[in-house]
Amino acid sequence: MTRMWNWVIARMESDDGQATVEYFLVILAATALAIIALKWLQSGSGGGLLGGLFGKVIDWVAGAF
Repeated sequence: MTRMWNWVIARMESDDGQATVEYFLVILAATALAIIALKWLQSGSGGGLLGGLFGKVIDWVAGAF
């Protein structure tokens, strides 16, 4: 029984897989922020901003060539 208890405690204190979970949480947070930003830009308050920005980028690229 003691051996099994020590195995359980060792598994609970292990850091294996922690980096994977951290990467997943960072990607999840970045995705959530991107979705929120896109929804805001597509709504009435940010729609003109997105169109204006896209137009400026296209004009800049077209003027460079």
